[in-house]
Parts: sequence; structure tokens; C-alpha cells
Amino acid sequence: MAKRLICLFLIASLAGCFEESRDDAKPHPIETRQLSTTEKGGHVNQNDDRSSVTADIQKAKEAVWKMNGYIPHSVFINGKDMWVNVHTEYTLNHRERMEKESEIRDRLLKILPRYDIHVKIDVK
Repeated sequence: MAKRLICLFLIASLAGCFEESRDDAKPHPIETRQLSTTEKGGHVNQNDDRSSVTADIQKAKEAVWKMNGYIPHSVFINGKDMWVNVHTEYTLNHRERMEKESEIRDRLLKILPRYDIHVKIDVK
């Protein structure tokens, strides 16, 4: 008796999955909106944002270059977050790596305070 009830329940639940055919299916509306823009005179101007971001990336790379033994590998900016990957030839244990990442982060925050800066050091 229990097996029959389970079988009937399974058939009933699977029947609901095939209720709507592909021909009758309506696409679900997708809401799209632009996340961030700078509007000047009714027009979107993205060139100012790009040049500002490019200048910030250059400032971050220059700050890391000034530190002996550390080479900026990549700098990414996404909104208010900045990720900085740094290469070094020094062999660092976990504690030394954390301290150096913190030092680089503090130096970058003095130059670029508007970003949440994340630093990762890799041994080259």
C-alpha cells in the first residue's frame, strides 16, 4: 500500500513538470539597468571614468615599484574594490607575507583612499 502511494505521488509530481510545453512557454522578463554612469548634460560620459581608473592603476603600480624587491604583476579595479597582485623573489613565511601585504595595502591606501584594497603577494 505504501509503495503505491509513493508511486502515485511521484507520478503526480512529475506530471506537473511537463505541464507547459516549449511552444507555449513565455520568456521571463529580465530587468537590466546600468550599474554606474557619469551623466553630463544628459549624455553618458565613460571616458572620464576610464582615464581616472587608468590613472589610479598607474599610481598603484608606481607605489609598488618604489618598494625594493616587489614587482606589481596585475592591478584590477571593480567598482570600489582594487586587487593588487605583487611578485617578489623573497622567501616569506605566512606571517612575513601577511605583514608585507598589510604594509603595501597601507601605502596604497594613503595614495588611493577611495578603494577597498586587497593585496596578494606571490613568490616569483
